[in-house]
Amino acid sequence: MIGRFPWDPFPSGAPDPKGPDPLQALVYRAGVSGADAYRSVRMALKRENGVLRIGNRFVADGRYRDVAFLAVGHAANSMALGVLAVLDERVTQGFLAGPDEVSADIPFRGVRFAPGWGGSEDAVGIAQASREIAERLGESDLLLLLLSPGAGRAVLSSPPGMSATELGRSLEEAHARGASGREVGLLARVLGEAPPDRALLPADLRADVETLVVERGDGAAYVGGGPTIPIRAGERAEARAVLERVGLLATVPPGAAERLRPGAEPPARPRSIRRPVVVAGPPDALRSAADTTFEKGWTARLAALSLRESPAAAADRFLELTESLVRSETGVVGRGSKGLAALAMLTLDRPDGTDEGPGLLEFLDRAQAGLRRREMSVGLFRTGGAIGDASYPPGAVVGAPSDPDSPADRTGVRALRMPTGITDVGLLAAAVFPRPAGSV
Repeated sequence: MIGRFPWDPFPSGAPDPKGPDPLQALVYRAGVSGADAYRSVRMALKRENGVLRIGNRFVADGRYRDVAFLAVGHAANSMALGVLAVLDERVTQGFLAGPDEVSADIPFRGVRFAPGWGGSEDAVGIAQASREIAERLGESDLLLLLLSPGAGRAVLSSPPGMSATELGRSLEEAHARGASGREVGLLARVLGEAPPDRALLPADLRADVETLVVERGDGAAYVGGGPTIPIRAGERAEARAVLERVGLLATVPPGAAERLRPGAEPPARPRSIRRPVVVAGPPDALRSAADTTFEKGWTARLAALSLRESPAAAADRFLELTESLVRSETGVVGRGSKGLAALAMLTLDRPDGTDEGPGLLEFLDRAQAGLRRREMSVGLFRTGGAIGDASYPPGAVVGAPSDPDSPADRTGVRALRMPTGITDVGLLAAAVFPRPAGSV
């Protein structure tokens, strides 16, 4: 049995944060903890009174002889540790792929890969490792696929006529020409579809397969390209239309273009491969952040469940929504409340697996320039920690310190730190507006 969970984002019972932005730091802590991949996997896998819960399914606890897992993405370590904490000695095989080293508490091997566009050169080796694990499993065994954002880099294959690098360049060019982050995810899913000889799972798989997913609001099909979800004809047609709209259809090699033809609908998913179960997503982070804000005496309001615009456009929209809430403050902030906190989840229109650090600072710079109220502060926090260039913070705040006695500079960006690799359900934005002095 593993010891104390070493990747706990914030230890239980930790004192309230200090510094110039204690409320913003609490919002950050609560959002990450509410969507924490380790805890979410433990909620999805439970053993009680002889019954094993696996996502949405319940079986006898002795149903499976051996359990294996493949954990891929930003939260690979956390998800794998969640499996080990619940199933312990049942887990006989495992493999991880993510941006961090394999935790010392995980007795299985893995590979690291950096953020980026498209697939990774390691994808072939990762698929081979997965197939080797799956081929050893029988009808009395279980394979867990643990997918989190960033998984596409390790799971997606290169289409005929394109290398992994060329696929990445094509996706980056599509985004630069106007394809949205979701549309780039669709292109990656369709063009990066693995052929049978490179698929994660062999065609003659005998074990049951359960897929647990941490996602950012687009659905399980956009995490790692949805390797257990057949690509529909409509998706191929949409991907082709996106490439045509951005002027890149003619640049796709003939072999890759074959993947864009609608054709017939794919065969149904084999019964042994069950529908993916989302264990953590943006609503979990928002709910936890709102509850914590309320417990500290503030009024929490949802500005937006999801803002998918580019950084500058998202900042403008978030400030507009927050301003609307503040103007109606007398109707939403009850007597005795310390003030209003407006919350939203963002993607900054960044495709899965790319570094969102530059966009985080662009958002905050734009928000700082657009702040109309001296008392307000705006924070933006990456629930995945510092994934990518270490020069960009995982979270930061601009505007007035939420500690009124703090001498912190109001004109600068104040970074907040956190561990890496905990989860990744997007970016959490928080605008804090204290109740004006003397108001009823």
